Amino acid sequence: MANELNINNLVLDDNTFEVLPDGDYRFTVKSHEVGYATSDKLPPNTQQVKCFLEIPFEKDGDIKFVTVRNNLNIYNKALFAIRQFTDCIGLTPEKGRASINLEGMDGREGICSITTREYNGNDYNQVAIFYAPSKAPAVTANDEAWKNKDKLTFEPIDDDIDF
Repeated sequence: MANELNINNLVLDDNTFEVLPDGDYRFTVKSHEVGYATSDKLPPNTQQVKCFLEIPFEKDGDIKFVTVRNNLNIYNKALFAIRQFTDCIGLTPEKGRASINLEGMDGREGICSITTREYNGNDYNQVAIFYAPSKAPAVTANDEAWKNKDKLTFEPIDDDIDF
């Protein structure tokens, strides 16, 4: 074959991730996706914003990052959660206004409370609450990692792939 992909140097991802201890953590909104919820528990055609929160933490003397996915379902009974999130990251819409600037969401920072949720015998990180800046705790579980998160150096990826 003329176009073969050499995958000999790639390592399979074993789908493991870090479960953080319950506590308050500083985060950055890494990215977001807009789509529709697929749960039977929600009204049909419910819009959903999936936010990917990047949380630095320290483990064995090294700073690592964990990504926590948080779903914001857009329907009447869940508006409190959307308001809580937008307050936390400083995107609170003006009174009487019903739109949120999703383009300004990525890169925003805030503080949330993380708990552990069990599903199908596995533990997962789950956001319990987003804190408004005026009500956020002064000390978080990842303060030291947060201070040093920008000092990380990354090794370049070997992109010597044969096509």
